[in-house]
Amino acid sequence: MRAAVLRELGKPLQLEELRLPPLASGQLVVRMQRAAVCHSQKLEVSGGRGPDRFLPHLIGHEGVGIVEDIGPDVTKAQPGDQVVLSWIRGSGRDGGPVAYRSANDCVNAGPIATFCESPIVSEQCVTPIDPPVDPELAVLAGCAVPTGAGTVLQAMPANPHGGICILGAGGVGLAAVCGAMVAGWPLIAVADVRPARLARARELGVTHTIQVGEEDLEEAARRITDGHGFDLVVECAGSVPSMESALRLAKPRGGKVVIVGNLETGKTFAVNPFDLIAGRSLWGSWGGGINPDHDIPQLVQMMAQGMVNHRLLMGRRFPLEQVNEALAALDDDEPGRPVITWS
Repeated sequence: MRAAVLRELGKPLQLEELRLPPLASGQLVVRMQRAAVCHSQKLEVSGGRGPDRFLPHLIGHEGVGIVEDIGPDVTKAQPGDQVVLSWIRGSGRDGGPVAYRSANDCVNAGPIATFCESPIVSEQCVTPIDPPVDPELAVLAGCAVPTGAGTVLQAMPANPHGGICILGAGGVGLAAVCGAMVAGWPLIAVADVRPARLARARELGVTHTIQVGEEDLEEAARRITDGHGFDLVVECAGSVPSMESALRLAKPRGGKVVIVGNLETGKTFAVNPFDLIAGRSLWGSWGGGINPDHDIPQLVQMMAQGMVNHRLLMGRRFPLEQVNEALAALDDDEPGRPVITWS
């Protein structure tokens, strides 16, 4: 199996040939069709997650593929089934860690890996899609869409006279925009530093965009909401300034802030207690709070029906041989989540 291996923090991933071990209870082999690239992998490779005692190891936590083989006790999927791979655990067994063999040593993996041709994954990390769909429809159903759209759809009902603000227009932020459209929010604002990402948000149908750095974020929020503040603020940028601004953008007496973005290990953000005393609430979201077995097939159907425009959520496509370029693309101005493809 050809795989991208993380051997040293801060260094490029290395493409290597690995041998698969025998399948243990609760494990499956999945032939990858597509894998999406998340900011979490950027943090992982750069060392932003802190010391890594599992090196060398595989990475990747979102994709779609076809089951090739199943181990003992697997009942959720059968060979030939199309499955979405996700770090968000569903039903089924936890197959535990995996130890692949390279030419010279052992390469570790957790219960899911996607930057490789045919990974061994745990039953908990797959959701069958029946009938099968174009993998382009399903590749973002394991992280970006459930985390972004799922957070918005579950945070609160849309206020027909209110508004939502999404901070950050990366893959998760754009998916949150789609969730806001589906929920029926009449006023949808998106803030980002990159003009191209704001243009993509406008393509999706947002009513307002704020270019951070060119406009004062809090002043723009007051202007857009006539001084009332937003009912819901969803932080997807994963930066300290964005998180610290989020509470001040929400309206007093009922405004809600949900933190979705990830910071590097050890980083924190400050909260002014008076922003909470004013009646705002601060929440966090873990994968959008979804139930993968139930919600991932529904999200795939929403994309198939055009309710969520998956094509506008996706960025450039890369073969596995260009996996390091795909990671670098996360920092480009080009909008959408990079995707690794297999022919």
